[in-house]
Amino acid sequence: MKSVNQNLVFRQLLSNLPENILACPIMNYDAKKITDFSIVKVFIMANVAQWKSHRQIEAGIQAEPEFQKEIETDFISHSQISRRLIQLNTAHLVELFSRLAVLFWRIKGDTKGLNANVGPIRIIDGTYVKLPSDALSWTAVSKDSAGIKLHVRIVVASANSVYPEKMIPSTGNVADSDAVNHIIDADGALYIMDRGYAHKTKMGGWMERKVHFLVRAGKNFSMETLKSYAPTQENVLRNELVSILTREEPLRYIEFVDDKGTHFHLLTNRLDLSEEEIMEAYRNRCYIELFFKWLKQHVKIDHLFSKSPIGIWNQMYIALITVALTEIMRLIHLPKRTLWTLFSNLKPYLFKSIRKILSYLNRKKRKSKGRQKVPKTKEKLLQYGDVAIASPIDKDHFIEKEKKKKALEKNKKQQPIK
Repeated sequence: MKSVNQNLVFRQLLSNLPENILACPIMNYDAKKITDFSIVKVFIMANVAQWKSHRQIEAGIQAEPEFQKEIETDFISHSQISRRLIQLNTAHLVELFSRLAVLFWRIKGDTKGLNANVGPIRIIDGTYVKLPSDALSWTAVSKDSAGIKLHVRIVVASANSVYPEKMIPSTGNVADSDAVNHIIDADGALYIMDRGYAHKTKMGGWMERKVHFLVRAGKNFSMETLKSYAPTQENVLRNELVSILTREEPLRYIEFVDDKGTHFHLLTNRLDLSEEEIMEAYRNRCYIELFFKWLKQHVKIDHLFSKSPIGIWNQMYIALITVALTEIMRLIHLPKRTLWTLFSNLKPYLFKSIRKILSYLNRKKRKSKGRQKVPKTKEKLLQYGDVAIASPIDKDHFIEKEKKKKALEKNKKQQPIK
């Protein structure tokens, strides 16, 4: 059954999921009940419908005949769901995730980014996901704490379009700089990174590969000044051409202070950018911080369906595939709305017509006259009923009681000792 021809919201969401080797009959010849491709759909639905356990997933499938048709089975037990997540080949999920990025750009088309002169920007950072104590045997970061890291690359295609292009998971003890070369490409975009990526050997490698980068360095980062320029912005302290000694090519160095008095030391090989463009480009790093916050709050990546490393990697990739599908659906149906607006409204409309959710999100909002001065009204007397034992008392009673207590203690201290 082709989901693309169906009108229900969940089918419109899943219709953009490209079939890959996970759907190949040869890969699923010994699969019982359900294919690998359908298992991916199950966990995508778990993310969107907020099914929080294997039993809730089982119940959710049982409750929705339309979804049963989509995955071509009318029943799968919670234990099978758990096992099949671990059995998925993570490499196939990576390939699926990569194909979605191609689809995103096909729909989005060429973009100049937030600033035509700067061009498209890609932001790289890592986020830590705390794991329960069961994981102390394989991803401990201290004697009583365990976790994993997600090293993610997002592209800021426009002010309201942020898309996760690449990701590689790792155990919690892997440094950001050790993972960066897995997700960075020489593609003409400006890569923005924080202090964890300010390594001379890495920068030297990027310059050799012709990767454009803008990295925040630490205040003790050593470099040689080649030429100094007079700053043109009030908050810029230094504007220099420098060498990091690992390569002959010079870098631009900008030191500036923000409104809170924090000093920023920025290095970039985009020598054509102005001070203002460099500072503004770096400020866009907030997009990835907001993305991680959104991912943890709404896709619940810290709520695990597996204790196995492979199961956890698979869950993380499916979480990002869910975000990718939602953003692609937004571009197709609701380009003027935000990703959060669509995602937060998917759950109640999943098994309803796509027309209903579009009608709701495109509705004309009632105009308001703004905040009006409300006349004071008489205080309403509370009704306690005839059943409860009520001895009314408000907070002022305790405030006055505390004041009297402090006053007594003060008087005692002031009295002379006999």
